[in-house]
Amino acid sequence: MKPRQIVEQIIGDEYIPQVHSFGALGYTPERILNLLSLPKAQKAALLLRINTPSDPYYQAYNNGKTIGEYNIDATLAKQAEAGDIQAIEALATRQHERKVQDLSRELFGV
Repeated sequence: MKPRQIVEQIIGDEYIPQVHSFGALGYTPERILNLLSLPKAQKAALLLRINTPSDPYYQAYNNGKTIGEYNIDATLAKQAEAGDIQAIEALATRQHERKVQDLSRELFGV
């Protein structure tokens, strides 16, 4: 049996919806593990799956994070359009931070 199959036997796909939702809320994988109150072996397997790019948990977590970021940006954009100076500043900061993160991922894989 391959290591991936072993990990998938330890933790199936039943937590994908929760991982997606928690990702949308901006929770870290470690926080998600604590919130799910899983046994130690399942926590380790889930953490591995969340950090494996080809895994459905990885996709669910990152899609959730992206949706959460979009929702925040959309709300800030509406407030900025209405002239809210703090929203304009917050949106500009978030856009700058995202560019830095994207560039770091592109250049260094981080």
